[in-house]
Amino acid sequence: MTTTKTDPTLNTPPTTTLSASPLSGGTQSLERAIALLRAVAAAGEDGARLADLMSEVGLSKATAHRLLMALSREGLIEQDNRSRRYHLGPDLDALGQLAAARHRPPPAPPLPQPPEAAVRPSAFLRPEYRGESIALATLLCDRHVHNAGGARAALLHESVAGQTTELSFARLASDSARFASVLAGLGVTKGDRVAVLLPKGPELLIAAMAIWRLGGVYMPLFTTYTASAVAYRLAESEARAIVTNGFLRRKLPRDNARPVVMVEGDEAIGPDATLFWSALHEAAPLDSVACYHESDPLALIYTSESEPTPLGVSLPVKALSGIEQYMRIGLDLRDDDIYWNMADPGWAYGAYYGLVGPLLLGRTTIFCDGPYDVRQGYRMLTKFGVTNLTAAPSQIRAWHGADPAGSHQFALRILSVVGEPLPPDLIAWANRTVRVPLLDQYGQRETGIFIVNRYDPDGVNQTGDGSLGRPMPGFRVVVLDPDGREAPVGGAGEIAIDVEKSPLFWFESYANDPDRTARRFRHGRRYYLTGDWAFLDAEGNIHYRGRASDAILMQQGE
Repeated sequence: MTTTKTDPTLNTPPTTTLSASPLSGGTQSLERAIALLRAVAAAGEDGARLADLMSEVGLSKATAHRLLMALSREGLIEQDNRSRRYHLGPDLDALGQLAAARHRPPPAPPLPQPPEAAVRPSAFLRPEYRGESIALATLLCDRHVHNAGGARAALLHESVAGQTTELSFARLASDSARFASVLAGLGVTKGDRVAVLLPKGPELLIAAMAIWRLGGVYMPLFTTYTASAVAYRLAESEARAIVTNGFLRRKLPRDNARPVVMVEGDEAIGPDATLFWSALHEAAPLDSVACYHESDPLALIYTSESEPTPLGVSLPVKALSGIEQYMRIGLDLRDDDIYWNMADPGWAYGAYYGLVGPLLLGRTTIFCDGPYDVRQGYRMLTKFGVTNLTAAPSQIRAWHGADPAGSHQFALRILSVVGEPLPPDLIAWANRTVRVPLLDQYGQRETGIFIVNRYDPDGVNQTGDGSLGRPMPGFRVVVLDPDGREAPVGGAGEIAIDVEKSPLFWFESYANDPDRTARRFRHGRRYYLTGDWAFLDAEGNIHYRGRASDAILMQQGE
């Protein structure tokens, strides 16, 4: 297909029309094998059982066994003949010594050893997400520039008119470095919150990455918010600056004194606004990348406009471990997948797994302009050959209403939903229409997704049992009775996360409501309470039974 590129000196965004092409899927098995090696290493001297490894990495028995046998043949894994547990193999020792010769630091006094961890950490508790010097913009963008010369698309943006715009990782890196200089000139520094009130498009991605280059906090504002909702969030968050466009600027308070950056368009622009593309092209690129502490927030997301007092939820950098795990295990995202998260990035699910997640893994994000339309959704699925789709329940219902016979043919391999349980008849219709399993997921803004029905490539014809699924590795999920005691199998109670035994749990408190924070931990800091009722069956599946209070699900749209 022909490709049109704009002159980079013009004050307009880059525009490229193309067709998405699948990438090589060879690294999927490699990534899974590496995850198995990490899980075996984390088990220590006791070794790891096959069942534990299956749960830890999220693989079926057949897949896990096949990869372990391949690692064993290469001497990287060995199995004890008596205990049947897996240990690191002898060839790893030789490889480690060779690597140590190059990377071994100068001798230093021995440090006191930390106590043994109470639980085995998840395979996705990566060291690059921990510590005090985490270069977030490097993790989410710059390191991907070296792959394929940076030509891989970070974004495919589809307009309402059907025009596709591509933004490569290389262009994202250069444009965000320039826009970071623009924001710095407006007074934005490390730790500042920057509000982004923009539709889905390249400017949103560039703005977010520029904020992270400065060590700031990305604060998305949903484009359908009322002016009062926007004003509340700007004031409560003490946002340092605002990035918006001419159409949405009318939602800003009239007495706003914060610097405003506006994307050029047809609307009139006041003299007090900084022009997005003009300023970006005139700015010198920022030559540094700020570092975060693992507990520093990278985003601040507020709960629904319908809340009496919207709650501010800060997403810390250490949450990247859970985001990566969900992308790889919960969504089974592969290198050769064409991935489309239909959620708006103004909501938690869209921000976590439609913006941050793809950037973290170096995958392509797909943004589609305008309010959701079934015909537009069908066009996107067929035009790009989407294989891995996640949608809101309301969107699945819209499909059913528009095409009850299920006459469309798609390239889908996996379909996931989050937001609310679906009735069995709608699940049956979706499975019949798209001919792949419909997997339900459960989570909250405060936790990310932590319960999933996992995709098993060796059992794609298996049907679900109607449950929410099982906890993700790194989370221990229990059901608590009204007195805060763990309910027995079959006993109803409130879904809770055992914080002490959940290394991927990251929520500490709401940014603006200590009373609501206390209600989340009303039985003490040991348990985080979701506010949803369920029961646990003998197989470890969690069955949803309704709201216990005012639980805030990770809605994809409202």
